[in-house]
Amino acid sequence: MADQPHPELPSYDLDEKSQPSGWRALLRGRRGQVVIVLAALAVLAALAAKPVYRELKARRALDLAEAAGTALDRGEGVKAADLLRQATLMDYGDERVADLVNYQAARAGDQASVAKIGEKLGAGRASPGEILVFGERSLSAGRPDDAKQALERLPAGGLAAGEAVRRAILEAGLLAAQGRRDAAESVLRSGLSAAGEPEADRLRIALAKLLLADEEPSRADEARQLLEAAAEGEDNSALEALRMLAASSAGPSPDARNDFASVVARLRAHPQSTAADDLVVAKLAAASDPSQSAAAAEELVSRLRERGTSLDERVAAARWLVGLSAHQAVLELVGAEEVEGHAGALMVRIDALSGLGRWDECRGVLETHRGGALPDTLYHLFRARIAAATDDPLGADADKRELRRAMRFDEQPHVLFAARYAEAVGWKTEAFAAWLILASDGGTKAEALRGQIRNLPPTANAAEGLAIAKELLGLQPQDPSARLSAAFFALLAGQNIEASATTAEEFLAADPESVDIRRVAALARLRSGQAARGLEILPEDNGEPRWQSLHAALLRAAGREVEADQLAAQVDANTLTPEERAFLE
Repeated sequence: MADQPHPELPSYDLDEKSQPSGWRALLRGRRGQVVIVLAALAVLAALAAKPVYRELKARRALDLAEAAGTALDRGEGVKAADLLRQATLMDYGDERVADLVNYQAARAGDQASVAKIGEKLGAGRASPGEILVFGERSLSAGRPDDAKQALERLPAGGLAAGEAVRRAILEAGLLAAQGRRDAAESVLRSGLSAAGEPEADRLRIALAKLLLADEEPSRADEARQLLEAAAEGEDNSALEALRMLAASSAGPSPDARNDFASVVARLRAHPQSTAADDLVVAKLAAASDPSQSAAAAEELVSRLRERGTSLDERVAAARWLVGLSAHQAVLELVGAEEVEGHAGALMVRIDALSGLGRWDECRGVLETHRGGALPDTLYHLFRARIAAATDDPLGADADKRELRRAMRFDEQPHVLFAARYAEAVGWKTEAFAAWLILASDGGTKAEALRGQIRNLPPTANAAEGLAIAKELLGLQPQDPSARLSAAFFALLAGQNIEASATTAEEFLAADPESVDIRRVAALARLRSGQAARGLEILPEDNGEPRWQSLHAALLRAAGREVEADQLAAQVDANTLTPEERAFLE
């Protein structure tokens, strides 16, 4: 009995027959333990695979968005846009990615992204960097109230050096927009005295911009000294300073040409100089001396070829060349073989071909690329243009109708192109329809409302124009053009005459040479019973029915009936609003 094991204790003297077999044996041995561990790891790996993959994808998207920011710092807008597109497609659902993409896109000027940051600001979740971008972009878009809100949300202290400098520049910009230039200058000078390098260069540039807006020669000299100080080195501030020096030195005199050439050489030698700088240089050269436009265009094409620039960069240059009527240069810069799949390249080539009157080639290009790089909006836009140019009014009207239909369903960039193109060729009905569509987008609403005002159809009355102007004022209450437009339509409608006339006279006192202001002030004097004084300031009507009708009304109100009748007989009343037609009676 003593040799028998205790029944309640495990036996360690098992013979071979009592050993476990099969999977139980596997679990008992060392190999079994390894298998268990490996199986557990496999299960954990399977469970963790999706979160790890998602995190890796988000990290990659964040890297792309950061790279887009670096591209923006270098002035490479096209590259930045492509990187942001990649980041968005990769993982916009990740909140960190969405925030960074919106931030970088807002920096690039995308107003929809600015609005999203504004929502974060309102909820108290925006970072100082986001608040600064919101304030900067709001100010540049003519929304001082939003810029003021951003400034109020930024702490006066505790910011990083770069952010503190940007805050000072934002504050100065807001003060300048409010007409408080002395206070703006004081903020910048105070910030400059306290800033270290290289942040001080940004303040030098901001102060130089403020001084250059002053007509006092000594201020321009100081501005140039500030820019020269900032232009030393190879960073982005030096590049911006060189760009400003080039813009401020351009002129037709021999001395100005020498200064301009010297600065341009330094600008081109900067390691961060881009094809965009070549384009700016060409624009400055042509604007300062129009006789040199052809030479500037030729040099631009040559430099862009030497650089081996991207198609996007060449298309940007080609758009300017189209406006310069350098159509052959456009065809040299953007080849026929490059337009496949690239709407911008296709449009500049069609523009150039139409400018050269090569209508058959235009038709061939349109039909070849319809539905690919050429959406229906642009297809019908150019077909209507060709029909109008080749004396086919019925064809032009048919394609204009199709254009108005297609725009309702097309992408914003195509509608925006159609709006600007239609306005440039005088198609007010089509331009108004396009701007009306674009007004539904917050990012382009202010521009779209201005476009509607410029292209108000003859069937509209002054009250409709006033409603549009008031909507624009609601967006940008301090904008001078919005205030002047509202005054014009109120006077045309015979509403609020005293206040509107006061506004018009204030504008006239501030800028007596402005043709637009003189016309509104002349209308104000007509409505106020001072027709003779209105005639004193009324500029030439240039054969425009709207201003011919105003001129006739002023003549009649001043007692010069015969002259009024003679002028009224020449006016095409079909293009006038009801109130303007009444001026002819």
